[in-house]
Amino acid sequence: MQDFEKLGVFYLGKEHDIEKGALKDDLLLYDSKDLVTHAVCVGMTGSGKTGLCIGLLEEAVIDNIPAIIVDPKGDLANLLLAFPELKKEEFLPWINEDDARKKGISADEYAAKQADMWKNGLAEWGQDAARIQRFKQSADFTIYTPGSSAGYSVSILKSFARPEPIILEDNDLLRERINTTVTSLLNLLGIEADPIQSREHILLSTILDASWHQGKDLDLAGFINAIQTPPVSRIGVFDLESFFPSKERFALAMKMNNLLAAPGFSTWLEGEPQDVLHRRRKTTRFNFFHLSSE
Repeated sequence: MQDFEKLGVFYLGKEHDIEKGALKDDLLLYDSKDLVTHAVCVGMTGSGKTGLCIGLLEEAVIDNIPAIIVDPKGDLANLLLAFPELKKEEFLPWINEDDARKKGISADEYAAKQADMWKNGLAEWGQDAARIQRFKQSADFTIYTPGSSAGYSVSILKSFARPEPIILEDNDLLRERINTTVTSLLNLLGIEADPIQSREHILLSTILDASWHQGKDLDLAGFINAIQTPPVSRIGVFDLESFFPSKERFALAMKMNNLLAAPGFSTWLEGEPQDVLHRRRKTTRFNFFHLSSE
């Protein structure tokens, strides 16, 4: 077996002999230096797209490359089901007991068969419990579920707090923070807003920028009040009333107030700040963002 435990080399499996329909001994290794900023994985249903991406992610974390995963379907969180000892006790809480009943065996027996299947299957690919343990120890794993309490919550409320000086003093970082916060808030209101063309986006961004530079934190109630009475008198070359009349600002404030009053919105007020992406970039972590389709 070739050595695939090299820093920066991703082990993706073995080469396949199409004519014989069998695996070769040659390993398929991918140099992480060939990774680009953007990529797309295309293939028919069931062709192995998800399996390939999971393999890439596992190899990345073994090499201490952090990952942020946005997972609308909820599939990739299964990466956390990595059991170093490959014992039935590790599999038992996660098996489908209906499958065990259909086979006429107990849940314990079915879990033992699953453990053996995975142990033998991984061994065929040159991987053992030690490599699984290395994967588990290479990073922390966190599942965020925005708008839900199923995993770690993400709080949009804390995003209105005045950022640390390192961000306030960097125009690019500050612009990015404001743009991300305002875009996310408007999305919750059902408003698809362009940061350059949308009056709503420009107004809320101006309120955040002015409040933060005045040393103020905002909560949602304070934001609603600031929409009706902004901390600025002009936006660009226009006076505030010409740019965004008070009657229309009140309508926007009402939309935000309805959001705050909605019973289901409470899950957006708890948990970690929305800037979790920024704070995790320099750490070796797997952050899963499961987005509900409801």
